[in-house]
Amino acid sequence: MTPRRLRIACLQLNAGAGWEDNLKKILRQTDRALGGHADLIALPENFSWRGKPENFFQFAHQVSPRIIRLFREIARESNVAFLLGSILLPSARKNRFYNTSILISEKGRVAAHYHKIHLFDIALKGKVRAKESDCICPGRRVVSGDVRGVRMGLSVCYDVRFPELYRRLAEKGCRLIFVPANFTAVTGAAHWEVLLRARAIENQVYIVAPAQTGVHPVTGIKSFGTSLIVDPWGRVVQRAGRDGEEILLADLDFEAQDRLGREFPVLAHRRIKG
Repeated sequence: MTPRRLRIACLQLNAGAGWEDNLKKILRQTDRALGGHADLIALPENFSWRGKPENFFQFAHQVSPRIIRLFREIARESNVAFLLGSILLPSARKNRFYNTSILISEKGRVAAHYHKIHLFDIALKGKVRAKESDCICPGRRVVSGDVRGVRMGLSVCYDVRFPELYRRLAEKGCRLIFVPANFTAVTGAAHWEVLLRARAIENQVYIVAPAQTGVHPVTGIKSFGTSLIVDPWGRVVQRAGRDGEEILLADLDFEAQDRLGREFPVLAHRRIKG
């Protein structure tokens, strides 16, 4: 049975190239979120490390499993769920990896894991260039998981530009969808908020979008920050600034979401499917 409310903590981070230092910082913020009685703590894309591609293999094979175990232990000990925004995991292809989001229940169980489907390959002349597919393999599956009696959908960053993914998640019964991100300052200023609010409005879901801030220590690309929690009507419930690390806390009201669905049954009015 879906609970009436769920308290979400959304962490905005500036991850550096030292994963141990990043974890120390995250654990301090986790303690603060627990002090705010969070039921679930959501972390951004690349939450634990933004390092050099030549170190991806070591991180994916040796460090990532340790980090996942650590957060599973914290979940069990503290009775809090986690959304590990994204972390590198090995793929079957040599020197190629998955950018993977992991949902952990308050019992320490991995409730779902999602390999990012849409990869960020862009070249905006004089503004920003990136080619995620040089190192990352695309996922293939639309993924949701149940935590604390709530169906939750997984996506990562650039996925937000592809509305069909979010409609599929809504059709799976997701009440909230995560969009952990490392959006660039250039694209974020133009599109970040409008895309997140659109995905919430179209599907009458909560959108929880924890984001990176600061400058990527390897690429030099500035992140947009501005973590957001958006309700099913498209209202911004909580907003972080562009710069600086922050914690957003919000209570998601599922009774209000159900009422909206009864009064304005958008999803039931669909005439074009497939």
